[in-house]
Amino acid sequence: MEIKLKYDTPVEWADQVVGNIDAFLQDHADAERKVAHMCLSLIAKYPDKRDIIADLNQIAVEELLHFKQVYDIMYKRGLTIDSEFKKDPYMKGISSIIREDSQERLLDRLILASVAEMRGVERFKLISDAIEDQELKKFYSNLHLQEKEHVDIFLQLAERYFPTEEVESRLEEILIKEGEVTEYLPWRPAIH
Repeated sequence: MEIKLKYDTPVEWADQVVGNIDAFLQDHADAERKVAHMCLSLIAKYPDKRDIIADLNQIAVEELLHFKQVYDIMYKRGLTIDSEFKKDPYMKGISSIIREDSQERLLDRLILASVAEMRGVERFKLISDAIEDQELKKFYSNLHLQEKEHVDIFLQLAERYFPTEEVESRLEEILIKEGEVTEYLPWRPAIH
């Protein structure tokens, strides 16, 4: 199942972010920790969904590895991580689409994770194309390919418990909402 975002981030966004790359690195570090936490949260909330636990665990490990890589870059630059997560207007804007029923909520969270990862893939590529720092260029070029795998895995996990037609239909609804939210958010040095 191919994801095509409904709103393409303008290249100019990356040019602006490159000028404030330290803030972007901070947001990126937070995002990696949040995805790892979300995976572990899904495992805790749906322990009966045994067919997805191993994959969610693997994604959590990979996201923590990405966090370590971002933190290593931050450390070299003399940056520290924030003690608290900043409010994420992107997730706040999209979260209204997540349904309350436990099973529907699982489907929505898996799809939203896939869509949010796709937005990250898009923006990592834009950063890698725009930045002159060779270490960061290589890092974000490689990372955009690694994160693309997560986009596909989250959708595959959804299809283990929900019919493909339902996943596709809900994916379209969430993509529309994500596009609307992303288009109207002010530009900032953040993945979302």
